[in-house]
Amino acid sequence: MSTANVLRYTALGLGFLVGFKTDWSLKSEAREREEENKYQAQLKLVEEARKEYRKLHPVASLKSDKVEVNLDDPNFDFGKFIEETVGSLKA
Repeated sequence: MSTANVLRYTALGLGFLVGFKTDWSLKSEAREREEENKYQAQLKLVEEARKEYRKLHPVASLKSDKVEVNLDDPNFDFGKFIEETVGSLKA
């Protein structure tokens, strides 16, 4: 009868250990999933804030009449080129 009790209590102990391990791993997975959900929610908020910022602060459009840089051209207006460059740095 003692052999049966040893086997019975061994099975009971192993059952407890497996149960605790399973419970621990499930809780760990749930915690990781919740952290990932929080992170994704924060990313979504950041993206929404970026979109709203873009709406409130639109990017200044670039001038389309750029001076063509050809230093070999005798009609090249160096002064206009410098003014355009400095103006683009201020914007």
